[in-house]
Amino acid sequence: MKMLAGEVFKLRRMRVTWVLMLILVAFEALMIGGMAYWAQSSPDAQKMTAEEREQAVAATSFPASIPSTLSFIASLGPLFAIILAARVAGDEYAWGTAKQQVSMGVDRRRYIASKLAGAAVASLFLLVGAVLAGAAMSLVVTMALGRPVEIGMLTPLFLAKVARGAGIAWFTLGLYSVFTVCVATLARSSATATAIGILVLLLEGSVVGSLATRFATVARIAPYTIGYNVNVLLSLIERGGAGQAAQAAAHQTAQAAQAAQAQAAALPPGTVRAFVVLGVWFAASVACSLWAFSRQELGME
Repeated sequence: MKMLAGEVFKLRRMRVTWVLMLILVAFEALMIGGMAYWAQSSPDAQKMTAEEREQAVAATSFPASIPSTLSFIASLGPLFAIILAARVAGDEYAWGTAKQQVSMGVDRRRYIASKLAGAAVASLFLLVGAVLAGAAMSLVVTMALGRPVEIGMLTPLFLAKVARGAGIAWFTLGLYSVFTVCVATLARSSATATAIGILVLLLEGSVVGSLATRFATVARIAPYTIGYNVNVLLSLIERGGAGQAAQAAAHQTAQAAQAAQAQAAALPPGTVRAFVVLGVWFAASVACSLWAFSRQELGME
């Protein structure tokens, strides 16, 4: 716990932590503000059906915007989590701190475990900060455009959806963070870990998907890749939509509430397998980090 507290202290003091948070919040503000303006003023928005327009408005109105915010964080947040995790795990090789800690008698497994836990805390910090900023921004947009703040939407069903979405988002950010710690431990470099982590995030899904259309062997492998299963979980965050929660709250009928609850409880096909596959990737990254650091010769670079 002392070593984890030390990692948290470093995160708070690192300039990159706050810079990444500000950039993530800025992207989020642009997304919410731009979508709100488009739904309110764009000629294309006027051509949408009433249901489509209602969904666009809900995505930028507080509190219906929270699931959309979580989906945005789960999609873009791993990029920032990778950069931060690489700094947490890789910088101390260049500084010589890792060698110094081990030479002072710090247990190697405890040391790398603190790095893994620190990366998980870093991803949680990004998630909480971005959710709070997104909620504040959507509240400002809602009030500025004269929309009503639907406090009645904050039902147990809606809050359960938000909690589920937050858990999935943290799991997604944490998975990429732990994978990056593993790469940083193997490469002994934060720059290499950052590059590989970003390449995996941005290219794995597209490359595997493209090859899967041409080769049957790749098509059989695709369901066991990180990107494929992350996309399955991302579709779960907004499943049922904030619009259904709003509809149930607006109509206040038992039928609407029961229908929304039944749809929320039904998991889309492949969800359990996605959790299992990503859990295996998570466990493999943790085991790889522990194995690699416990056998490294830190005196030789």
